Amino acid sequence: MHELDGSEVSTLRWINERAVLRLLFDSDRARSVAEIAAECTLSRPTVEGALAQLVGDGWVLESEPQTSGRGAGRPAKYYAFADRAKLIMGVDLGPHGVVCTVATLRGAVVATTRMPDLEIPTGQQALEALADAVSAALAQSGRAEEDVIALTVGLPAIVDEAGDIALTVVVPEWRTFGLPERIRARFASMHVIFENDANLATVGEHAWGSAVGARSMVNVLVGHRVGAGIIVDGRLTRGMHGAAGEIGALPAARWESAYRRLTDPTGTVQDTLDGIAEEDPEALRRLEKFAEDLARGIAALCLVLDPEVVIIGGGSTHFGERLIEPLQAAVAALTLFPVELRTSALGPSAVALGGVAMSRDHLTRTVLQIA
Repeated sequence: MHELDGSEVSTLRWINERAVLRLLFDSDRARSVAEIAAECTLSRPTVEGALAQLVGDGWVLESEPQTSGRGAGRPAKYYAFADRAKLIMGVDLGPHGVVCTVATLRGAVVATTRMPDLEIPTGQQALEALADAVSAALAQSGRAEEDVIALTVGLPAIVDEAGDIALTVVVPEWRTFGLPERIRARFASMHVIFENDANLATVGEHAWGSAVGARSMVNVLVGHRVGAGIIVDGRLTRGMHGAAGEIGALPAARWESAYRRLTDPTGTVQDTLDGIAEEDPEALRRLEKFAEDLARGIAALCLVLDPEVVIIGGGSTHFGERLIEPLQAAVAALTLFPVELRTSALGPSAVALGGVAMSRDHLTRTVLQIA
């Protein structure tokens, strides 16, 4: 029989600790040593050793011993993942506002700060707005910056593999300012991740929104500009330069001008919403033209990817099924197979919640190493 050397024993102990931690992370209740041993197929002494290490590391909490009330005996100890030991965050940083969400390590929302109706054309203004939003959200949660493990920021930009802005036509000064580098320096106590905002909205919908469980999906983030994110085989598809889904760059897709359909010839999006509620023919015509423009890019993505579902999010969620109906028909006329279109379940929170999901992914893969 082979006798394990010191390094092998250490590796085996680490593997057992990860198995116990994974079980507790996934569990919605505290578990006894006996339960953990049975579900992880480990001996009781092995589980007790793993728990002692995880409690010491701060990732697991020991609850008060519980008695069964059926006679004498040593009370059972119960253990749970320390979900609130630290925090994770997601931020939607755009040219007109900031949304910042603080969450527990599993992703349960603790606090959200919204700062709308801002004008943030410069990198310095973006840095200050982000810092203000993070401070406000942390104050709301009663925690400090040092409690945050990971912060993921969604940007209106193509973000490269290194996490820097490769291209943005919306806020070009953010790139010349070196905004990602400045944010990393400002929040040096956290691991900071940057991603395209449409990609983060896609991750959010896949984790908690209208596409939970989908193996493949397209998420269309509609606002003053239109972008898309893609999930294939359950994973975000970024492409060589981080530009996957940027089909709106093709003039023929009509995405660049689509949102203006809702305000032409004069008026606002709210005017169109009010008109639709009153069955105004002109408002309904604008919505139909808007759907036709969106359908071109969506159909092109569907023909390439053949997704399970397409989510329509961003500002368009205000229109609900009134947009989905004409859009479904317009897409069907351009594709080979029908695809289900759904309205976003997360609405204006999708990008920030996608940031929380990406921060959680960093936690489980890199910090806890249980994924």
